[in-house]
Amino acid sequence: MSHRETILLNINDNEANRYVVTRMLRAAGFQVREGGTGAEALRLAAEVLPDLIILDVKLPDLNGIEVCRRLKAEPRTAGIAVLHLSANYIRPENKVEGLESGADGYLAQPVDASELLATVRSLLRMRQAEEEARAAAVQWKSTFDALGDGVCLLDGDGRVMRANQALLALLGLSGEQVLRRPFEALMRAAAGTEAELPPSCGAVLSCREETEVSLGGRWYRVAANPVEGAAGTVVGAVRILTDITSRRELEDALRQRAADLAEADRRKDEFLAMLAHELRNPLAAIVNALHLEAATQPDGAESKSMRVMMRQSQHLARMVDDLLDVSRFNRGHIELRRGPVDLRQVVQHSVEARRRALEEKGLRLEVALPATESLWLDGDATRLEQVVSNLLDNARKYTESGGRVFVGVTVEGRGQERQAVLRVRDSGIGMSPELQARVFDLFVQAQQQLARSSGGLGIGLTLVRRLVELHGGEVRAHSEGEGQGSELVVRLPLDAAQAMPAPAPEKRLVSHEEPSVRRVLLVEDNEDTREVLRELLEMWGHQVEVAEDGFKGVQLFPVLRPHVALVDLGLPGMDGFQVARTIRESEGGRDVFLVALTGYSGEHRTQAVEAGFNLHLVKPVKPDDLERLLEQIPGSPVGTQLP
Repeated sequence: MSHRETILLNINDNEANRYVVTRMLRAAGFQVREGGTGAEALRLAAEVLPDLIILDVKLPDLNGIEVCRRLKAEPRTAGIAVLHLSANYIRPENKVEGLESGADGYLAQPVDASELLATVRSLLRMRQAEEEARAAAVQWKSTFDALGDGVCLLDGDGRVMRANQALLALLGLSGEQVLRRPFEALMRAAAGTEAELPPSCGAVLSCREETEVSLGGRWYRVAANPVEGAAGTVVGAVRILTDITSRRELEDALRQRAADLAEADRRKDEFLAMLAHELRNPLAAIVNALHLEAATQPDGAESKSMRVMMRQSQHLARMVDDLLDVSRFNRGHIELRRGPVDLRQVVQHSVEARRRALEEKGLRLEVALPATESLWLDGDATRLEQVVSNLLDNARKYTESGGRVFVGVTVEGRGQERQAVLRVRDSGIGMSPELQARVFDLFVQAQQQLARSSGGLGIGLTLVRRLVELHGGEVRAHSEGEGQGSELVVRLPLDAAQAMPAPAPEKRLVSHEEPSVRRVLLVEDNEDTREVLRELLEMWGHQVEVAEDGFKGVQLFPVLRPHVALVDLGLPGMDGFQVARTIRESEGGRDVFLVALTGYSGEHRTQAVEAGFNLHLVKPVKPDDLERLLEQIPGSPVGTQLP
């Protein structure tokens, strides 16, 4: 590579990523050519013969793994170094596949400039050493002893006829100890093993391959080539040993880094789950205390500060839920509870739930829905409402007072498929082309100002995209530019049937003209949550006994004989699952309505059902929802004497 300026080839279909990498390389003094497809990579490699190719794994035609295999299979391009870059395929198995396909390195994007340049220089150095070794094999008569690689010539019986100084130093032997000895015996002694060696290290003179072996604590690539006589018969062989310890150490470091990243990701998810529990406990106490305070005030006496606290506590609860949803998506733990859903009703519910927040900011809301046509699809109503709500929250966040927010749904055809098209358009700050390209990425926001007046975590639109894709749809963002507003368009496949029967009305568990008194066992270790919830339950007229841990809850059960037990899962000593199993196995335990009232996320729902819970509720539970639940559970009418 010293005969000309070093040429690098940068192949990436993402223009932004390609630009960043090219800029780094050119700033370091490299000459760079670019391409965006696998076909371009193969063509440019054959035309330019670059010294190194920086190759994205995810390409629109051939993936980077296949491109690398083809380059290595072609003798003319086999010597070109290949460095894979990927923002999507970053698991250990992806990196192993890339390296085993012939790549010389594998880095995950985004990549630090210093790491990229150091890796590029390291690979260039390695390739330069390999080229020098191969040239020396061709010109060994004149340069044999000057080579840095260990080289030896074998006779027709596989014995060493000549060895250079590098090989002698590698083996730690003198020329007399090496000459006329079988090469296989020398390699076996250096490796310190009686196990079978690869053919390149043995006496098979016709062998044409490269293998890697460990000798004396260092790694070497052993290149085997036969020497043919005039009649085409094999009369000897050449063996070249190249020290590749640095490369192996780099590969090991990459594998270890991938493992460390995977472990860090696992611990992050565990932390988020625990964080949710720790946040939801105080949130539950705050929400219930505010509800209790509001319930004890005369009508119309609710203060502005009270309304602010209630609104902001609900906002905080939504952010915790969104953050946990992202974590569950990353682990593949999100499952849709599918059923017939009328998208028109979903949009109406979401709009009404957000109407007050939009109006309080001084925004004019326009809604355009089909007048009579129902828009049935197979989906999860709760998750679809989350999609619409997040789009409305995004529009509200980035639209100044006096602006407009439009929500509309139409039906369009795409081939044989009917699609519902949801549009949420605002007159807000708009988006630059760069932002439009990454607006659905995690933690991306339109503004990153110190004041962060718009709030949020930058995860709402990430959830929108992933939920829409789970429903078989797609979402796109469009803006004429900064200050020109934005439009987010969601396309969802409608059910093949033109209309579906309306779902049967929800049946209440029980219906009384008057509220019922319940015996309630509350098992909760958080003191504030426990005391505020007890006051709420007693205010609603129920008889309540509390326990601060699972052991006491189990002891109180046969004494109270409750109609319903509200049990936290994260209890000290005996957790909520054990409490439920113990209660179910005790006398009368089959009659109580068990509710898992927990700060942990939805992954525990299945465990809760298996443990015997009738219902799994995530904190903070809306007091109104809890009150309705208690009304629906069979119990004693008001005035009934409780034992």
